[in-house]
This record gives sequence, C-alpha cells and structure tokens, in this order.
Amino acid sequence: MLRISDQGELVAAIPAMLGFHPRESLVLMATGGRSGRRIGLTLRIDLPPPDHPEYAEHTELIAGSVTRGVLLDEPAGAICVVVSGASAPPGRPPGELPHRPLAARVGRELEQHAVPVLASIWAERTAGGARWACYQPCGCAGTMPDPAATTFVATVVADGRVVHADRAELVASVAPADSARIRRREEQLIRATEGEIGDGGPVVLDAPAGIEALDAAIADAADGRLTLPDARVLALVTALGIDEVRACALRRCAGPHAAAAEQLWAALARETPDPESAGPAALLAMSALLRGDGALANVALDRAEQAWPGHAFAALVRRAAGAGLRPSQIRATLLGEKPLGDADRDAR
Repeated sequence: MLRISDQGELVAAIPAMLGFHPRESLVLMATGGRSGRRIGLTLRIDLPPPDHPEYAEHTELIAGSVTRGVLLDEPAGAICVVVSGASAPPGRPPGELPHRPLAARVGRELEQHAVPVLASIWAERTAGGARWACYQPCGCAGTMPDPAATTFVATVVADGRVVHADRAELVASVAPADSARIRRREEQLIRATEGEIGDGGPVVLDAPAGIEALDAAIADAADGRLTLPDARVLALVTALGIDEVRACALRRCAGPHAAAAEQLWAALARETPDPESAGPAALLAMSALLRGDGALANVALDRAEQAWPGHAFAALVRRAAGAGLRPSQIRATLLGEKPLGDADRDAR
C-alpha cells in the first residue's frame, strides 16, 4: 500500500497511472476502499481549447462523458485534475486558473450522483517544478515534485511500468517496425497462403505444435532473450490463426508469465504485417487491461482495428474495456474461476 501525501505528489503520480505524461487533459480518478480515499479507476480525456467558440458545449459533453466513465467504479469519492498550460480564458482575470468552468461542471455532475469531490486541481504539467493550484476555496498551491523522486512513481517504475513522454510515444511503441522487414514478411505470408512455402517460410502448425512454439517464445521473453527472425514471426502468426492456440494465448495473458507474454504480444504487434498484426495487438490490449493499464489497452486496440477493421477478438476486448470490468473480474473469467456475470456477459 503506497500513500500520497499532498496534491503535488498526487499530480506527479498521474503519469505512472496512465503510462504517459498527459498534456491538455482532464483526468478523473475514482476513490473507494474502506477509507473512501483509495485511488481506483482513472480516466483521461482531451481538453477543448478555452477560446473555442463552442467551448461551453464541449465542456458539458466532456464532463458528462468522463463522469459516466468513472461512475462505473462505484466510487465513494472522486478527484478531478486538469493538466493544462493554457492561459486564463478571454474575459477573465490574468490570474484565473484555466478551465475552471470545466472543473466546476465535473463537480456538479458528480454531486448529482452523490459522489463528493475530494480534490479539484489544476496543474500546468506533470513534470517536476510545474505549478499546481486548487480550484477549491482553500486556494492551496505549490510546485510539483520530481515524479521520479516520489515513492509512488519510483515503486511503480521499479515494478516494470514504463512511463512515456506523451501519448504519441505510447502509440509509437506499438506502431509497425521497419517497413522493408514488414513488406518482406507480408510477401512470405502471401506465398504461404498460395502454398509456396520456401526456405525460411512459415511452418504450417497443428495446435500442439503451435502452443509449443508460443510457450517457447514466452519463455525466451521471460529470460530476456526473445528474438523474432522472419521464420519465427510467421510461424507464430500462423499458430495464432488456430483456435486452440489463440485460446491458449488468451490464458497466458493472465498466467504466471503474463509479463513475458505481454512483451511478446507487443513485439509481434510491431513486427507482423497487417492485417495479421491485429491478433497480437488485441492480445496486448487484453494483457494491458489485466494490469489496469487502460491507456495501453486503448492504443493497442486502435492498432488492431486499423490493421483489421471489424476484427472479432479486438471488438470483444473493446467491449470488455467499455464495460468497466475490473482486472480481477477479467482475470477470473479467463482462468475459469468464476462464471460470467451480467456485465461480463454484455462485454463478451
């Protein structure tokens, strides 16, 4: 159990929770537990420019959307953080905090659902030395600590969480790799489909051989020696086309080697030609959901849907993400430890 002592440290923790440093964003955190102050579901959404002619309408839509999302966690309370380097809105005093109407709107939305706002904070950035201030009457203000120096962030990073500079860097982490290498593998897959399998081409696997290849790759990832030459990539993507292997891969997302499996899915999402890359990208999204990493899950799902619009498994994972299921619920379902409840069934 890690404790956050003040508002500045709370804002500094946001990049570790999201997986990247947000910019021009509204972040809303549910709180719960016995104390009512344990941080739960954390959501982020882009902010509209304060000088946009339809700012008021955008504010209402954003506040309603993010509030509905965080209510899925059945919170005892909530924390609202606006990350924005924008200046005060036109017509307001120079010292006025940006996006105050949005913060107030979020507060009203939450109060309508009997959810108290524990803190409502503005921060110009989530980096060390940035300014923060409370929208609330207390008028608290200060500067951000270096996130890496806080106990929370240091512990999360030591546990293997990667914090990206921004969302664009997170998107790049699942983007296709070297284009020439991808084209070469695409041509090999086409030849394999036409029955022209030459040296180094994909091996046509049955389910047991496919599961063996999958587990060998996960073991290599766990040992830090994963390599993905053409033949292995094509063999693995061929194996993932077999129902039994795909079901096994899904269980590996929640097994004892889940971290190594996630590393393999991320590498395959980068190294596999479209549309076949949709499979490992969707598995990466599932692994991310099981860790509570919604940002990576959404980025991986976007990658899967771009590679293969209408991909059935990606659509299933998207519904699970949208249903607000807790990681423990998804994990128990994957491992067969509990039957599907109504929410799980809707997501499925």
